[in-house]
Amino acid sequence: WREPRDGRPFVWNSSGVADLGGTRQRAKVRGQVRFDSRLYQQAVGTSRLRGSCWHAAPVSEIMGFRGLALDRRASNTIATDWYLVSVTEQMIGTLDESSWDPQGTQLISLSHWKSAQQALLLARRDAWLRGSAGTAVFTPNSADGDWAIQAW
Repeated sequence: WREPRDGRPFVWNSSGVADLGGTRQRAKVRGQVRFDSRLYQQAVGTSRLRGSCWHAAPVSEIMGFRGLALDRRASNTIATDWYLVSVTEQMIGTLDESSWDPQGTQLISLSHWKSAQQALLLARRDAWLRGSAGTAVFTPNSADGDWAIQAW
């Protein structure tokens, strides 16, 4: 998370991988999820970010940089169209450009360094991923976890 030094409220998050110096952005696909500091404080003061619902503008891309802007909190009773998920290589191995469901996912960012990888995605219910070590289908709030995994 970051707040710029120029005083404008702005908080963002992107994918990253752990290396010897900590977690770093090793972007192969650059992107971010952002919202202003007022909304960040609101999220931290209530349910944090995990499991919270937001209204958001569609994913945009400017000069090869993808962005998702969270506009305001939404009621948890509203049906969810998309889920923001983070996936690492530990789940089903590494991903490439053809590893995600083109209808059920939208890639925000992808970081890769040595054997470590993290992808930040928007996913619909029943979206699939195909990695180097297996497949996964997104089943949010399932008793067995959010991902139904089939390893090979």
